[in-house]
Amino acid sequence: MAEFSWHDVYYGELQSLYALIVIPLGFLAWRMAAGVDLSRAAASTTARFVSGLTLFFAIETMIDPVATGPLLKIDFFADSKASILIPFVFVLLGDLRVLLLAIGVAQPDRTLRHHLAWALRTALIVPLVAGVGFALAGWIWPDLHSQVLWMIYEFGFLVLCIFLARVWLPRNVPGESPTLGFLKTVFGYSAAYYALWLFADVLIVVADLDLGWAIRIVPNQLYYAIWAPFVYWRFFGLRPENASR
Repeated sequence: MAEFSWHDVYYGELQSLYALIVIPLGFLAWRMAAGVDLSRAAASTTARFVSGLTLFFAIETMIDPVATGPLLKIDFFADSKASILIPFVFVLLGDLRVLLLAIGVAQPDRTLRHHLAWALRTALIVPLVAGVGFALAGWIWPDLHSQVLWMIYEFGFLVLCIFLARVWLPRNVPGESPTLGFLKTVFGYSAAYYALWLFADVLIVVADLDLGWAIRIVPNQLYYAIWAPFVYWRFFGLRPENASR
């Protein structure tokens, strides 16, 4: 009988594919059946933006585990530059959605082009720092574990979320505005899954504990499955006054 391994569970299709698309699929089905978007999203520019963004990224997060999982196992993609480019694009999109939401809600009077430009510039900070940091660390320690790249990345985006929540937000959103609390919650949510990933990777790389792979399943759900429903219901559900802003 084979020894149980959380590593095998983590990389199995049940966890890495099917478990990640169940909640987004249910969320999309609910939105289609409930028919609430038109009445809510028509109320304000901000509400339309949040409604459209959560719809787009609910679909995107269902495509992500398919494109970075079964698709990359096809020989045509496995032995090409696509095996590096496709995962990078989806990682960038995962961070971009947080930043695009933040700038779009904080500055609703600016154009979508401005929002995208700011979000993309900010999203590229962490991968650039992580890439340079990992290259320097690899030069010093040639046998460096490959997971260290993701640990640097995870720490970088965690710090970015804290900085944006504690420094950038107060400078761009009035203190009495419900928008401030909403965006702090979103940054806190994103910081949470990056902190959990980092903690899990420390257990895997430093302590060599298989348990780290089990812990990694939790932030995966927060990042892939729950993000779009959480943002949507946090904006429209807990603060219904946002729909008229």
